[in-house]
Amino acid sequence: MLLQRYVLREHFVPFAFSFCVIMFLLMIDLVLHTMDLVLKVADQKAVIIELFLLNTAWMVALAIPMAVLVAALLAFGRLSADNEITAIRSAGVGAAQVLWPVLTAATLLAGGLIWFNDQILPEFNHRARLLTSDIQRKRPMVALAGREGTVINDFQNVRFIFSSVNPSTSELKDIVIYRYEKGPHPVTIIADGGRIVHDIESDEAFLELVDGEIHQIDDSEPDVYIRSTFRKQVLRLGGAGRQLRRTESEYRTDREMGIQRMRARVKEVETELASLRIRSAERADGFARKLLLEAGAPDARAETLRLIAQSRSDRTLIQHKERYADRYRVEIHKKFSIPGACVAFVLIGVPLGIRVRGSGPAIGAGISIGFFVIYWMCLIGGEKLADRGFVDPWLAMWSPNLLVASAGVWLTWRVVFERRSFLRRSAR
Repeated sequence: MLLQRYVLREHFVPFAFSFCVIMFLLMIDLVLHTMDLVLKVADQKAVIIELFLLNTAWMVALAIPMAVLVAALLAFGRLSADNEITAIRSAGVGAAQVLWPVLTAATLLAGGLIWFNDQILPEFNHRARLLTSDIQRKRPMVALAGREGTVINDFQNVRFIFSSVNPSTSELKDIVIYRYEKGPHPVTIIADGGRIVHDIESDEAFLELVDGEIHQIDDSEPDVYIRSTFRKQVLRLGGAGRQLRRTESEYRTDREMGIQRMRARVKEVETELASLRIRSAERADGFARKLLLEAGAPDARAETLRLIAQSRSDRTLIQHKERYADRYRVEIHKKFSIPGACVAFVLIGVPLGIRVRGSGPAIGAGISIGFFVIYWMCLIGGEKLADRGFVDPWLAMWSPNLLVASAGVWLTWRVVFERRSFLRRSAR
């Protein structure tokens, strides 16, 4: 028991030090990315402090697994450099007795981080987004360049996504809008194009849409589905004036929800998808009947074009909702997979630490950075693929852990095997 406590104590200082360093680096990155927001409220110190404090939650969720890897590398590297690992093995103590307390601590840390990601992180993300949006509404125009294909959350009760933007004219193409009102179901608006305009007198922004459709579920009668078309529609986005106004919103993005809430949302979307597929099949059946029965009618061509347009609209809506559900599934798995990286990083960090034999903090930091880059590239790439429906969400989120853990198990076996061979040769 003394040995296990000693090994854990060797991890504490490297873990605390690396955690503080990683948090510092993430905070510097946040400062650089939010400098324009900070300048908007430079005279309100309390708002600036709150903005940074609310953003520390996601930093903690990322920094803890990273610190675990650094701690394992440095701690076991020092133990190996001081020949303490060799002394432990010479005393007949197996590698499992040294490894299991670290794995147990990493597992407990991962469990606490899962609770943190489920309960604390969503609330901090929600409050941070609201505060960021309140500050952003002080700008005369929302910056859209470089945000193609991402959800725009800069306006209260309105979320939209677009495929392309003309920076000189602010004209948008292929717009999908979710307008959240009092009911549980958002109003979905799909438009071929549009542009954002700003009214200087009222300090409000408006979205002028052209050639689109409005899809809505009647809140009083959920079975009633309303669809309408328009040639031109003006949507009020709102504004905050010159003074910072604090707003509240019941709407939450996928990163602002707990696990249970996201699972419930996935079930709702799956129900909507089933209804859309049934209606689409009924329209296709009706379309085939009309072709057979009314082929010679004068208005057959116009009716055919109308049905084709409806079918195309249904397919677009179904694809969008499938991706919408996949984003929630990705976030659900991410709340487990990132904490699970604590265990995977221990499995890879312990044998690597023994092999580098205390070559110094610089070597440990270099190895850690290499693994961080590879891990997060796989995680972010998997998330993008899963959001677009190319990869199952669970596979995208758990593949980095599985790869790192597999490599760690293999390296651990190699280290144990080599040490045993060395001790047998020494005994002869």
